[in-house]
Amino acid sequence: MKCPGRSPGTGESNGGAAVIENAVGPSARPPWWRTAALAVAGLLAVAACGGGATQSGGGSQEANGSPITIGVLDDQAPLTAVEGAEMRVNTDLAVAQINSSGGIHGHKVNVVFADPQADPSKAVALAQQLVQQNNVDVLVGAVLSSECLGVENLVARLQIVYVSSTGCASEDFTAKQCNQYSFRLTPQGQQVNIPLSSYIVKQYGTKWSIIYPDYAFGQSQLAAYKVGMQAAGGALAQIIPIPQNETNMTPYISKISTDGSVNGLINTEVGADLVRASTTIAQFNLNAKLPIVGVFGKERFAGVYPPSLTGDIGQSPELSDAAKENSFDVAYHTAFKGQLGKEDPAIINTLGNDKAVPGDLGYEAYTAITALKLAMLSSNFTGKSDTSKLISAMSKLKAKQSADFPGGDFQMNASDHQGATTTYIAKINGQQEDVLATIAPDKLPPIGTCQAK
Repeated sequence: MKCPGRSPGTGESNGGAAVIENAVGPSARPPWWRTAALAVAGLLAVAACGGGATQSGGGSQEANGSPITIGVLDDQAPLTAVEGAEMRVNTDLAVAQINSSGGIHGHKVNVVFADPQADPSKAVALAQQLVQQNNVDVLVGAVLSSECLGVENLVARLQIVYVSSTGCASEDFTAKQCNQYSFRLTPQGQQVNIPLSSYIVKQYGTKWSIIYPDYAFGQSQLAAYKVGMQAAGGALAQIIPIPQNETNMTPYISKISTDGSVNGLINTEVGADLVRASTTIAQFNLNAKLPIVGVFGKERFAGVYPPSLTGDIGQSPELSDAAKENSFDVAYHTAFKGQLGKEDPAIINTLGNDKAVPGDLGYEAYTAITALKLAMLSSNFTGKSDTSKLISAMSKLKAKQSADFPGGDFQMNASDHQGATTTYIAKINGQQEDVLATIAPDKLPPIGTCQAK
């Protein structure tokens, strides 16, 4: 679809969504990838031309100014299939809402998607291409911590704002190598592990076993839980590293002590490894022998918790199902369902079809875009030349629970560019999540002492 008087720019479709075809080659992508990009391009074209329902955004005027382009690194490798699908749907949703409400002070938001395929070197190369060849104004995304850390180093040289989205959970992103251009909204590491550790030590005991993925993210989680346990008066009595993409979990899960020497198990596996680890834990009937901590979010299980997860405890800024008393969250979940129906069938199937939920993975992607929207509006951002103004606005960003942050309140730490959100500790009860504790953003501990300069 073409808007009257417009022609597509390099690397973009008429509606503003595009795939970098020469980045990794069409044959390397899932078959739905180009189809999905074009489908979303049509959606954005309708929004940019004045179609679509009015949503939370930049105002009611028509978006007819020069476009603002966001480059999104959206991994679609098997390892990151769920994270990538959630990033795609929720990015599409947030951008469509912005454009249907007039864009950013009349400037339509375009999106250029690129698939690093869970490869850190490709993530850095694609980020550089998005900036230098596709001329994007802001970078978003990359799922794996190793990808995010590489892109974070790159943007300091390219001098462009970078906001992490779904994933990117290594503490190091904001605890050790923060810089003025990089931002993360969702609390990670000891920000959430200290409160969670305090809760489980008080409820179950001081000695814990932990399984973790043996790469940057998992090592960061291990370090954070060590700090959390120490702060809570507990300890990690058994530490079991598991290689990334391990298909046979039995040799590792079988090591977990059930002789009374530990009070529970902390499971920090993610993605496909989480599903395999949880399945093996159930096969060994460990759920009946030990409390399991760390597994949370229906989106990780195609929208339906396996029965074996009942009793597991986790933390999240967003519950899997919207609380009826939270009108903002109800509206968000409804909009998510509507957007999901416009996506490629492969994405819909990955997330569980009619059982699909945004969960915390989707919420991270959605709020990455809504935070940028708020900062762009307040700074009158029109493009990369306004980067310094956008950095200042992002650094000071604070929001109450709203359509932009439906799960709860938000505040950015100006010193390290690490966000804090309302966080829920909850227990899985069948298909329900029973909230055990609610922690306000200002009650979360800092992630470190890094200074973004």
